[in-house]
Amino acid sequence: MVSMVPKARPLFHRAFVAVLLIPLFACVLAQAQTETPDLTQTAPAQSTLPEEAPGSSAARPPARAPNGLAVWDLRDRTMTAMLAAPPRKEEERYARLRHDFAAFGCTGDHLSELDLPKDKNHPILLCTLPGMTASKIVVTARLTRNELFDGATDGWADADLLPMLYHALKAQPRRSTFVFAELGGGHADMDFQNQLEADGAPAPLALVSIEVLGFGQQGFINLPAADLEPGVRSNSDALQIEAWRLIRLQGVDTARQTVSSQFSSGPVFHPSLVRDGPKDIPRILLYSNPVVLPGRNPAFDLAAFHRNHDFLAFYLADIDRKLSPAAPPD
Repeated sequence: MVSMVPKARPLFHRAFVAVLLIPLFACVLAQAQTETPDLTQTAPAQSTLPEEAPGSSAARPPARAPNGLAVWDLRDRTMTAMLAAPPRKEEERYARLRHDFAAFGCTGDHLSELDLPKDKNHPILLCTLPGMTASKIVVTARLTRNELFDGATDGWADADLLPMLYHALKAQPRRSTFVFAELGGGHADMDFQNQLEADGAPAPLALVSIEVLGFGQQGFINLPAADLEPGVRSNSDALQIEAWRLIRLQGVDTARQTVSSQFSSGPVFHPSLVRDGPKDIPRILLYSNPVVLPGRNPAFDLAAFHRNHDFLAFYLADIDRKLSPAAPPD
């Protein structure tokens, strides 16, 4: 007698497996939709959690420069999501910047506020990335909206670059403590520079300011060493020397392309960040070159912004090694 069970069993199994695969395919589809956001839609007022934060970047090696420095990089789609739909109101920009710092892991006591008398809109937001010594390197950008860049991130790219750089520098140990600060502009900037030495605190090793990035290759201007106190002139020279060296490492032919230029005061650039302030803090301002002049309609270039992000991340890691004292022995 021939049994019918062997013939019926495969048919039953195929039906059973098909039923199980339906919810599985649904889960896969939902996950794909989550990992590939539709960037054509208007972003919410508060950006979504960056995909590399707070710990997934550990699963892949950091980007490395020829001199052995290492930084975490970001995918273009993550940058696009963070830069999309820049908030127009100052309080919304402040809240979103705080959110993006926290998304990359800057929380608790490391994310703080500083009240300045001349900045009545909001306190300055500070994110601290600890190092092995008490020496500090301060990195600033402006939070205020710039109408000149309407339709080209409204200047939001500079502010949101700060949490990106915070994330990048976590790839390797740091000698100095990095402090990332958003500024409101005007007199508040000078007040902030003076506040860096309040209550007898030692002056930072360097003040690095960033502005109008994402419109071309790197450019920079720094305070001549002769304008600083003798004890910090070597650090001022190093800020410029290392900027030139890393620009060349990026493949820029400085004999054919203008990299550094002096510029006049205007609604875009604020040389006071370099020219004024304490005489014992070496300062440098990094920006996109060629200079975007007032009245033009600049086009934001994500590829240029990404190159500037990589340059700044390696630059900060480099000056940390060049300017900072060696870590004390255990």
